[in-house]
Amino acid sequence: MEEIHKNAVFKVLQVNLPQGQTMPRHFASSDAFIIVEKGEAILSLPTKSVTLLAGTSFPIPAKVPHTLEIMADFRAHVILAADAYIQFNEK
Repeated sequence: MEEIHKNAVFKVLQVNLPQGQTMPRHFASSDAFIIVEKGEAILSLPTKSVTLLAGTSFPIPAKVPHTLEIMADFRAHVILAADAYIQFNEK
């Protein structure tokens, strides 16, 4: 993940991951919105899994742990609060 824009209210992260990679369990301290530009991934939340495809977006509530399994080379933008942080978990 790379921060590509930030102002007083929001920041935008760019996520680029190859097919077969899994982003470990983590959460953001603020609500986040993921906007998929390319590829396919499975977003696994505690109560459901969602397939993310190019051209789709999905809201992720603050402090909800999740993982991301990349099914096809993936590029997305994540928008969250400017002061938000991402915490990776062991479990």
